[in-house]
Amino acid sequence: MRRYPYLVLALAVAWMFLRGDLSVVSFIVGLFFGFIAVFITRAIIKPEFMESFPRVLRRLPAFLRYLGFFVISVIQGNFDVSYRALHPRLPVHPGILAVDVEGRSELEVTMMANTITLTPGTLTMEVDMEKGVMYVHSIDVRDLDRVREELKEVERYVRRVLR
Repeated sequence: MRRYPYLVLALAVAWMFLRGDLSVVSFIVGLFFGFIAVFITRAIIKPEFMESFPRVLRRLPAFLRYLGFFVISVIQGNFDVSYRALHPRLPVHPGILAVDVEGRSELEVTMMANTITLTPGTLTMEVDMEKGVMYVHSIDVRDLDRVREELKEVERYVRRVLR
């Protein structure tokens, strides 16, 4: 049980938030149930997971920043696409950009591609890991520097979460 203190603490904190009670008593009860849960499931928890769990906790602030960035991007994208769809002249200037993904892990590229695709106004069309390029369709490419900077910002947030 000495390898699991971070997991027990995380379960105790999760218990407090799920109960909606941030008191010391709730934390102690969460520790108790967390200890029991870990004790029962310790045979199926891989040692590799427990060794990497402190790193996962250290990455949590970066993930929360990424999540905030993603939510804001989705909201801004929704307003932008709605404006373009409702505008009488339909001001779209679509284009396809090649984004360099050489030297990035498959997980990083996948997270970038999903973030880009889930943001309104952009779509990941293809990823070619052999050539190290990802093709992205954008609804407005009049200002290529701005679009490239937005894509680099996605990459920075993803890198902070995964490295």
